[in-house]
Amino acid sequence: MARQDYILRMIEVAGRALRALLRGLRSGDVGAGEMKDRLRTTAEGVGLDLELLRKVDLDTLVLLVSPGGEPEIGRCWVSAELFAVDAEGAELNGDLEGALDSCRRALRLYALVDPSVVAAGFPEVTARVTEIRERLDRVETQLEAGPA
Repeated sequence: MARQDYILRMIEVAGRALRALLRGLRSGDVGAGEMKDRLRTTAEGVGLDLELLRKVDLDTLVLLVSPGGEPEIGRCWVSAELFAVDAEGAELNGDLEGALDSCRRALRLYALVDPSVVAAGFPEVTARVTEIRERLDRVETQLEAGPA
């Protein structure tokens, strides 16, 4: 029970930090460099290495959030949301390739989270997945269209 409480607290703390970051991105108060720093700091705060999560392929990414052989809900959810926020920031900053990669990573990780689970500080899983898929479709369309 103590481990489950710790995981929920970890999710809540990361959720608050990521919500604040999203507000800053959407308002234009947070630029690309600060976004990356804050994402890295949030990841480190919950024991994740964001740069490693970025570098590995999708199958290895799943293994990294499944240290005991089964996906850990906290690691999956926080990692998925880190990439969802990164995707939005990358799109806002014109980094379409980065947005595409982060969308794919977020979707792969959210697929590991039971949609019926609710955690304070995070959006409902199904709604978030829908939002990320819409972003992915939009970014793919922009990349196919080429430079304006």
